[in-house]
Amino acid sequence: MKLSTLTPERFRVATEQGSLAGLHWANRAKPPLLFCHATGFCASTYKQMLGQLSNQFDVYAIDLRGHGQTDLPTSPDKLKSWHIYANDISAFLDNKNIEGWTIAGHSMGAVTAVIASEGRSDVISLRLIEPVAVPSIMNLAARTPIWAQLKDRMPMVQKAAKRRSHWENREAVISSYERKSLFRGWAPGVLHDYLEDGLVESPRGVSLACSPAWEAATFGAQANRFWPAVAALADNISVFAASHVTSTVSPFARAQLSRLVASVQLGRGVSHLAPMEQPDEMAAFLRK
Repeated sequence: MKLSTLTPERFRVATEQGSLAGLHWANRAKPPLLFCHATGFCASTYKQMLGQLSNQFDVYAIDLRGHGQTDLPTSPDKLKSWHIYANDISAFLDNKNIEGWTIAGHSMGAVTAVIASEGRSDVISLRLIEPVAVPSIMNLAARTPIWAQLKDRMPMVQKAAKRRSHWENREAVISSYERKSLFRGWAPGVLHDYLEDGLVESPRGVSLACSPAWEAATFGAQANRFWPAVAALADNISVFAASHVTSTVSPFARAQLSRLVASVQLGRGVSHLAPMEQPDEMAAFLRK
């Protein structure tokens, strides 16, 4: 692994509702890249991957609403789609007023990157890692009244809603998480990077920055305009999809994407959480 010697700087971008927080590997002589994280995580999770890109890009990574250090308001009961995240990405881009962006994202962040980029002349390239490429019929169903009952039956929604969110200190979280199968395949140090901003201080000790209620609401908010945005931006999109049971890019979705976008790379030996498991490989994908 060839990590940059640059140390990421913390930044905040003010909006009408609060501020977007994030990390910046400043290399302003290079073209800009913005990275958007997956549901429940935050920019710091991807430090090992993004640090490898700062010799080629001026790298920004933001904490999306309800995650990390960003302090924008959240209303889980009102969340119907990920367009609120896309609007926050657009607010960041408008604030920076820079041309020639590469926008990259993982999972939910990949979907919102596409939605936010549609119609923007300042975005020239999109790199999507494991986008949540659900069938269009699911996006349509999520716009109907029946979705309120259906989403609560989704396993990801149920698991997130029951997630523990408070501990007495950071050491207790690390001890607990290191025993979980979810984190065993992660590259050394990535769990600590995630918890750097994935936890916030609270009166009871520490709490998840992304509350279980907001995470569950995000998993259930599927009224997204993903496929039309992909079709509109197809020539500028490259996709990485994992050949693993956890992948959010099904074989059908891979075939559909292969017909639409510039390239689809199939990754073996990694799961949906490929950036945490193989940050080197994912950095190589983003550099292409």
